[in-house]
Amino acid sequence: MSAKRRPKRRPAEPPDPDDPSRKREPAPLKPLLESFASHRGWERRLEGARIHAVWEEIAGAALAAHTEPVRLHGGVLVVRVASSTWATQVRYLSSDLVERANAVLGADQVHRVTVVTGADDGRGRTRR
Repeated sequence: MSAKRRPKRRPAEPPDPDDPSRKREPAPLKPLLESFASHRGWERRLEGARIHAVWEEIAGAALAAHTEPVRLHGGVLVVRVASSTWATQVRYLSSDLVERANAVLGADQVHRVTVVTGADDGRGRTRR
């Protein structure tokens, strides 16, 4: 009994990029990404992730030089500071930081500030 052999298929030719019928203006990605994030329910998380990009605007240059935002989750902004002196300063300014963060990121993003002291050990934990 001989098996029927299928004829080999030739791979489809890639479309010609110079074909005038295929030419169209590139579409901006921003609306597509916003729609994707909205569909997944990620808008709030992505907005909170902006904290890293706008930290100096929120904290001011002097404070930002000695601090960094670690994360913003569930309305809690975690800020890493270089020393206990700066930890005291951040705690003292926490209500101002909440107000400024909400002004920059959007209302109701930040409810409170938590401070951690020490260097990042590279494993997502903080040495104290």
